[in-house]
Amino acid sequence: MSVARRSGNSMSMNLRHAAALALVGLRASIRVARHHTKEIAIALVLAVVAAIAIDRYYKWERSEMMQNNRKAVATLTTFDESGSAVEQGTGFFITNNGVLVTAYHVLKGAATIRAHLPSGAYYAFKEIRAADEKADIAVLQFDATDTPSVRALGDSDNLRVGDEVYAIGTPSGLEGTVSTGTISNPVQEVAERSYIQFTASISPGSSGGGLFDEDGEVIGITAAVVAAPNAENLNLAVPINTYRTVLTGTAGQITRESPELYYSLGNLADNKEHWDEAIDDYQKAIALDPNYLNAYSGLGGDYFEKRQFDLEVANYLKVTELDPKDADSFYWLGTAYEDTGNFNDAVAAYVTALKIEPDHMMALHDLAILYLAEGKVDEAKELLPRISNLNPGWGNKLALLVKRIK
Repeated sequence: MSVARRSGNSMSMNLRHAAALALVGLRASIRVARHHTKEIAIALVLAVVAAIAIDRYYKWERSEMMQNNRKAVATLTTFDESGSAVEQGTGFFITNNGVLVTAYHVLKGAATIRAHLPSGAYYAFKEIRAADEKADIAVLQFDATDTPSVRALGDSDNLRVGDEVYAIGTPSGLEGTVSTGTISNPVQEVAERSYIQFTASISPGSSGGGLFDEDGEVIGITAAVVAAPNAENLNLAVPINTYRTVLTGTAGQITRESPELYYSLGNLADNKEHWDEAIDDYQKAIALDPNYLNAYSGLGGDYFEKRQFDLEVANYLKVTELDPKDADSFYWLGTAYEDTGNFNDAVAAYVTALKIEPDHMMALHDLAILYLAEGKVDEAKELLPRISNLNPGWGNKLALLVKRIK
């Protein structure tokens, strides 16, 4: 106990000593302040003025960066072969010679694409520079030499929760719309993909637009509702570093001379009904990757269009070899066999499709028609309840055919 009292007394003395020293220092400061009040006041005023000026300059600089980035964000309109508009999305120019980044899904069904800037300028599509359907990224070249470009590409790996961001896009046709928010989750996993989740609002039509940080650098490519169609207020963007891997070819993604690129080019040629060009692209994809399933499927469809049915069968057979558990592949193989008049193999293919997916409507329908064509009325009748349950109209049609054949 005596030790404690000694310690307590010592502590009290130290506190009193510290307080005394602090009082001495305060009195000294007051004396100095009395002698230099004017100088201190002037310094304080100058400091406040400087702080206000710096804050205003920062806000002005940020506004200028936002305005410049807005000039480089384009509204994309895709058209089919007949010239009818198919889709509206967004993209942003990253160079002054017409290189634009957007979301891959914006290109689906497109025979050609047009870019329009808030300035009123229009640019015609020239070619795909790189693309990755899985990552939902496409890099397009437009016929231009004077496009505005975004300030810079940032680093999406350095994002933190709460960082301020803004998105620029064309939601519902409203060109150059800017919305602000913060990072909710720098790495949000959705459907086995990594996205940036943020609070700035985006809507259909904004897909492919830019997500920018406070410094005006692009940190993401907005994905709108495509990534999570059943989620509300879940605003997502593909990290810009994923775009870098697309260009550099890391993680197995697309660059020039890659199978994915040639497959994408084949898709665009198909949309234009340029079958020979599409076949050439798909064959180039297969030359680089002999197991590229989608390219074989594309070839099967193109050989059907060219009425080269034996080649159609050969390519769909390859598809079923590469993916023996896909009902659609066996269905298309069945249609190819029908095109060659090989009905027995067509029946076998449809039956296999139905073993994999019992409610495959097209396989049920075409199998019933084949049974009727071969006079196998009882086999066709067995399929009627399933067909009628899935599609009453088709069921009624087939029931009438059965009655007439009998």
